Amino acid sequence: MADIEIRALAFWTHSEGRERAAGFAASEDPEDGYVLFEGELGHPRDAIYVEVSDEIFGAEGGIEQVTFAPDGFTLALKESLAHKFGMVREVKVLVEPMDDDGQHALKVLRELLG
Repeated sequence: MADIEIRALAFWTHSEGRERAAGFAASEDPEDGYVLFEGELGHPRDAIYVEVSDEIFGAEGGIEQVTFAPDGFTLALKESLAHKFGMVREVKVLVEPMDDDGQHALKVLRELLG
């Protein structure tokens, strides 16, 4: 069971050159919870920065696995870096299949993860 579950209603993406970023948030207010990914295409996963609900809970190299599902994805964070994420190990992000912005953010995330 996920430590955090985010029903994403707000999304942020950035694509410029090889740079990619994708954010998924419960609302426009970051206090409500979010997960953010930033990195460059073709770089290893350990070079991808991930942040969970606050800039103090972020690090490069924290991704253990991302499992996509029809309704979003589950992010598993590396146990060895759990202290960087407030001891959170798993974040489930739900995205409505009919939400165009959400689907675009998922596409950018898939590109980033390779």
